[in-house]
This record gives sequence, structure tokens and C-alpha cells, in this order.
Amino acid sequence: MKRRTKMLVTGLALLLSQAAHASGADLVWWTMNWNEQKAKDYAAEFMKENPGINVRVEANVAGGLQSRILVALQSGSTPDLIDVQNGANVPLAETGKLEPLRDRLTAAGVKFDDILPASLDTATYNGQLYGLPFQAEAHALIYNKGAFKEAGLDPEKPPQTWAEFVDAAKKLTGKNSKGQQVYGYGVSGGGADQPGNALFRSLPFMWMNGGGILGPDNKEVIINSPASVEGVKLYVDLFTTYKVSPPSTLENDSNALRRLFQVGNVAMIPGATSDIERIRAAAPDIELGVGPLPHPEGKDPAVILGGWNFIIPKDAPNKDAAIKLAAFMSKPERQAVYTTTFPAAMSGLNDKRFADPIMDAHKEMLEYARPQPTIPQWGQIGQIYYNHLQEALLQSSTVQEAMDAAATEIKTLLSQ
Repeated sequence: MKRRTKMLVTGLALLLSQAAHASGADLVWWTMNWNEQKAKDYAAEFMKENPGINVRVEANVAGGLQSRILVALQSGSTPDLIDVQNGANVPLAETGKLEPLRDRLTAAGVKFDDILPASLDTATYNGQLYGLPFQAEAHALIYNKGAFKEAGLDPEKPPQTWAEFVDAAKKLTGKNSKGQQVYGYGVSGGGADQPGNALFRSLPFMWMNGGGILGPDNKEVIINSPASVEGVKLYVDLFTTYKVSPPSTLENDSNALRRLFQVGNVAMIPGATSDIERIRAAAPDIELGVGPLPHPEGKDPAVILGGWNFIIPKDAPNKDAAIKLAAFMSKPERQAVYTTTFPAAMSGLNDKRFADPIMDAHKEMLEYARPQPTIPQWGQIGQIYYNHLQEALLQSSTVQEAMDAAATEIKTLLSQ
């Protein structure tokens, strides 16, 4: 009996020891649901190279992600590595709850000179780097070549200038040979809880016209300048005046626009390379064309630099291991597989996955991509802009009136 009791005690102690070891060694990686399997595959590879570290992958969904991260940061009970949209990196760094990374990642072998400089800007706050970019993306114009042919447009020559763009959108709008209603261009009103969709697609209209929401120093408010208003007015006019955007425009986010394109109701949309993959999977009969975003005559295109970064919380329980995992995932060949668009490590573009000529326009647009302003108030500024953009889309005020009102609110916010 004594021997049996001793064996039970010894076995229990061993189990408790193993559980404690597993608990202490678990590195928790918050990835996104669409990348969960890839993250698990890389975690398994990483654990083989680092047998003392156990990685547990937990998947998130995009809705509410930033709020969930903020709650974790404020509570001090955090994961070790987090995938975050690059536009949220600086606001999260502003909390003081993120780990500065450049020195530690450099020591771990990360090659920063290979990373797109604009992507690094999205992770930089007060001169410190608080994120490691792994995905970069820029929109291009995705269009339906079949719809172009029906409208009498050359399917190999997408519109380049704003004048050509408006002309093409008008010609594409109407009933096609099947009696289906087609609209020339998909404007995103954003949807009630998606201000980022409208911002992402309309801010470039201001930028490429020489305007913007804020000046180069992020202190001057220029949203109601002539150049900015002209850009917003074109975006709004596509829906209100030219009527080349569908009636559901005010509710349309990026997913809705892609679905309308897939069923043939919209002939042109702005989108990423990931949209191409999804359209091909859902509507393989559509002959796709892709070109740079149309721009004002004599001016360059512009686009927001999208993407994702890794961040490490200051209170992460396994910070050293998280640095190792981030450095492991920084390799261009891994980013090339892990990303849904392009890797932030530019040499990763040599991967055969990106050799498809249909991606050339997106690669070209990366040259014109700009990060969103990296100031803590940017999220609030985006919401202010969105609220007044909706007024213009609803025609409850003119574009100038809407942008004047937005400018007043933004100036008040920045002065606080």
C-alpha cells in the first residue's frame, strides 16, 4: 500500500511539474483567423528549432481586435506576440504598453534594410520602433474586362486619369446584354461600424490631388483646402452626381464591394491582391484586369500603405522567446507565405507566388504608398472625417461644408 501511495504521489508530482513547465514555457501568439493554420505550421517549425519553447497559437477576428488588445495591455495579462494592422500600431504604442524592438530584433538577426521604409514608419513612435512589419499592401484598380468589352472600352487599357476614369465609369453603368444592372465603380460609404473602409479608399483622392487631412507635419489641418475638397468631391460625385456607384454605397464595406464585383453588378473596384485571389475563387469566369489607381492629369497616383505588423507587449511573460519568434518570422521566405498580400521584406517579392503579371500594378502602387499619419489622435480624426463624409454622401451638406465642419473638429482635437 505504501509503495502504491508513493507511486501515486510521485506521478502526481511529475504531472504538476510538467504542467508548471508547460505553463511557464508557453509563448502565446495572437494571429488572425485567416492565418491560423499557417501560424500553426510555422509555430511547429519554430518549436523544432527551439525545443525549450512551446508556442500556443490563438486566432482572432478583425472586428474588435484593437479593443481586445487594449484590454489585454491595460490588464497586464497579455499574449507574447500579436499580429496587428499597421494603422493601429502607433495608437497602441502611445499607451506605453509596447516593447521597443529595434535593438533587440537587430541583435536577433532581423535585416531592417530589407523592409519597406514606409512600413517601418507605421511602427515608429517618438523615434522608437514598436512593431515589426511583415505584410505590406497597396490598392490598385481591379476591373472586369468583359464589362469593358460590352461598354465599348479597350479591356487592355484601364483609365489612367480622373477624366478617363469618370468617362469609363459612366459608360460601364447601365444594363448589360443579360439585362443585369451594372455600375461603373464601387464607392465605399464604409458601413455603420467601418469608417476605415471609406477612409482607405477616399483619402488617396485627396493625396494625389495635393491635399490631405493633415499637412506634412501632421499639425496643420488641410482637409478643407481646395485640393482636398476637390478630391473628396470626386469621390462623392461618383455616387451622388454621376450615379455610377450602386444604391447600397452608404452601407458598402470592402467585402460588399468585392461581392458586388463577383456577381457582375460593379465593373471597377479598388482592391488588394487578396481581393484578386478571392474573386478568382468565387467567380472564375470573370476575366480580370488590374491597373494603377487613376490620378489627376499630370500628377502621380497615391494610395494608403496597408499591412500588418508584429507587436510585443511590455508585460509579455515570454518576451525573449517572442523576440526569437518575431525574428524567425521576419525571414522573407516566411513572410512571402504568411502574408495575404505582399511581404514587408522586399526580397520576399522574388517568391514565385508573386510572379503572376496580374500583380504588377499592385507592385507599382507600392511605390506610391504612404503610411497614415502616425499620431495618437489619428483614429479619432478618421472617425471625424468619416462622419462628415457621410453627410456629403447623404447630400445633407455640400462637400465644402462637410470638410469645413470636419476641419473645425479636428483642430479642436489637436489643440487639446
